[in-house]
Amino acid sequence: MNTHIRRFAMLSSATLLALAMGLPAAQAANHRASCVGLIVSSEASAGVLDVNMYKAIAEAGGYSTFGQFVAGGAHVHLGSVEACVPQ
Repeated sequence: MNTHIRRFAMLSSATLLALAMGLPAAQAANHRASCVGLIVSSEASAGVLDVNMYKAIAEAGGYSTFGQFVAGGAHVHLGSVEACVPQ
């Protein structure tokens, strides 16, 4: 393998690793994650994410598209799944 290609591959891998470690993960334990991140990471990993329920909530809330509902939730940071889930 060419030395330049090997260096480029190693530098690219190191850069991606550094970026991944520096970004906050959208995990339920991360209070800085958005409501969408908290809900998806906790409910999807537990196998209980019901997208149809959230689509019904969006429709009842007057959103014209489900995407608008999700985009709105991506800007909300309440710190826990319980605070984020619409009642």
